[in-house]
Amino acid sequence: MGKSRKSRTIYAILGFLCSKPRSGYDIKKAIEKSVGFFWSESYGQIYPMLKKLEEDELAVKFEDDTPSSRRRQRYAITDKGRRELARWIEEDADYRGFRNELLLKLFFGSTVDTAISIHHLQDFIAHEQNRLEMFEGFHATLPRDPGEMTPSVAFLAATLNYGLSGTQHNIQWAEETIELLKNVIEQ
Repeated sequence: MGKSRKSRTIYAILGFLCSKPRSGYDIKKAIEKSVGFFWSESYGQIYPMLKKLEEDELAVKFEDDTPSSRRRQRYAITDKGRRELARWIEEDADYRGFRNELLLKLFFGSTVDTAISIHHLQDFIAHEQNRLEMFEGFHATLPRDPGEMTPSVAFLAATLNYGLSGTQHNIQWAEETIELLKNVIEQ
């Protein structure tokens, strides 16, 4: 895999601009509410990228005409931006670069009391159970009959199903890992 790691922020932003014009703030909030369980972007990544998208003619900036105390600059995707997003979606995905602090702590867990790792795993289970409840709530709002699904809802369901099954797996893994560590302590 000789591909260089290029920032994917550009594509996350273009994707959110496809549905409607947005400000940097709007993009950040949309990311947190929809894809935040598998993708994040900071304001420090979003705002400079919006300027770059404008420079590269992938998005256009305009003043928000809605009345508010603060005028936000919104951006809309251009046809060139839509083509660039489509080109990227057609590329093979890059699976490198997974980072997980819990796994790093567990990897080095033998250097401290095992109870610390068990505590981290219990916190992780609580976190994942909260996420599971949220995913199940979203899932309950989706149409049950595949004939009622629009293409956009089907793609939303695909990412939501990934979150559901991954979260269920994470809880099972953490519970099994706690049992493994407890068995090691008892020996």
